[in-house]
Amino acid sequence: MPQKLKPLITDKKTITGDDVLDFLQENPNFLLERGNTDWLFHPPSDNKIVNINHTITRRAQDALKRNQAIRTQIIDISAANHHSQKRVQQLALQILATESVNEILHLVRFTLPETLNVAAATMIVANHLSMHNSPHVVSVEKGYLGKLTQHQETSLGQPFGLQLEMFRPILSEQPKSVAFVFLPPISPDQNHDMLLAIAGKDSDSFTDTQGTDYLKFIASMLAVALAARPH
Repeated sequence: MPQKLKPLITDKKTITGDDVLDFLQENPNFLLERGNTDWLFHPPSDNKIVNINHTITRRAQDALKRNQAIRTQIIDISAANHHSQKRVQQLALQILATESVNEILHLVRFTLPETLNVAAATMIVANHLSMHNSPHVVSVEKGYLGKLTQHQETSLGQPFGLQLEMFRPILSEQPKSVAFVFLPPISPDQNHDMLLAIAGKDSDSFTDTQGTDYLKFIASMLAVALAARPH
């Protein structure tokens, strides 16, 4: 249904081009909803009708600029996703190249941050596991693991108190954003009781609206590798 028109109000005897432009700004869909507009492009020779070709052209140019901006944004996002995918693939190969649990834990602490371009990373393990004595992990009581993710599979965004404590041993300053991901069980009767914790370099490195596919993939790779490597 055509929108209700806002009237063209003027106390002047002659309607000028500016009056028409003001009217079109108040009624942006006028030209689309008012039938055949061929007459706009062929004004009569007596100049009694205002030529608004330039208005049509300007609106088309504005629409083109908006489309170009959207296209540029899509290209930038695609490029960023491509770089992220390459980094994750590189990390997966590095995990596959490890030969022991200790190498995996060392890789998470020292290699993963450089590969993924993050501030820090560590494994957080329950203190009943044999690897909890490794210098490359943060050991906690099993009951704290769920609190670190608010009892979800993953937790991304601005860090809260308990999450901040996990990074004190490896970061000199508070992380600006964090990601905590539970390692999945390899078999139905298995529970790894461990998390991958990553600190972002910026406040928007990890957000609560961000996808978690890459993080879950990395956690799965670590889970398989830890189960397959000798302790």
